[in-house]
Amino acid sequence: MTTNPAYTLCFLLYGDEVLMLHRRFPPNQGLWNGVGGHIQPGETPRQAVIREVFEETGYHITDPDFAGLLTWEGFEIPPGGIAIFTAEVPHQEFVSNHEGELAWYSRTWACSAPEVVDNIHVFLPRILQGEHNLHYHFEYQDGVRIKDYIGPLPEDFNPEKPFQPEETPTEEQRGEFLLSFDNERIQLEVVEDFITRRTYWGLGRSKKLIETSIQNSVCLGIYHLGQQVGFARLVTDQATFAWLCDVFVDEDYRGHGLGKWLVDAACRFTDQQGIDEVLLATRDAQGLYEVYGEFRVLESAGKWMIRRRKSAS
Repeated sequence: MTTNPAYTLCFLLYGDEVLMLHRRFPPNQGLWNGVGGHIQPGETPRQAVIREVFEETGYHITDPDFAGLLTWEGFEIPPGGIAIFTAEVPHQEFVSNHEGELAWYSRTWACSAPEVVDNIHVFLPRILQGEHNLHYHFEYQDGVRIKDYIGPLPEDFNPEKPFQPEETPTEEQRGEFLLSFDNERIQLEVVEDFITRRTYWGLGRSKKLIETSIQNSVCLGIYHLGQQVGFARLVTDQATFAWLCDVFVDEDYRGHGLGKWLVDAACRFTDQQGIDEVLLATRDAQGLYEVYGEFRVLESAGKWMIRRRKSAS
């Protein structure tokens, strides 16, 4: 079980009410949850939750109470950890955000309503009754919570420790599917066929050009029983900048979450490298990248410039 949480979750309290967020995006899309988000490399969970609460609600909290550790396995996203906090706020006037709808609800409703993420029913009543510093672990199967564990925090867990992403695995297995960062596994003929014949951005790209681009990029491949069925490429110096491109999943294998897996793995890689800016260009898949990679349309596109070779114009 992880003792290095990468996320925060905060329940803002005002009297007998809790501020809840109706999530617009996965995970837990369409359900009510607390507010929070990613812990950035070098941030402590406390620093991260203060930043996330301000970004999502406009509240300036200064001393949130650490309330527990949440971990999981078998859920729609890879196993991980969340540091849970609570904080009292002086008024009920929040600022709206793009993550979903905010609303105040009674503590009773937050702890029992079917519209709320179901594991909250397990830990939030305990937290609101003052049972802090517990470890809540949940196991899922086919989208259903099948087992709960409540116990003391792991001995090596320190909620004030700065977050350092774990090393990105070079390979991940999910059932019959394998995701690999090994360029030697890439089946060039499959990638060439898809990019040059079935994409709008790479029609006519030569095999030599594709081979050279792979050799000079960080590439991800997804394989089903040895056959390549997905691909993505990161053009990056692995320090300050990355460009995510050439993302595809074979039509026969769509609907298995493979596109989400590619984007998530690419983003975990760039996070591990401490890369602050990852760009991409897409004509029709903004929703995928917004939901699963937290990409946003550039707000200051005017500062970006491009140079094209005259022969490419």
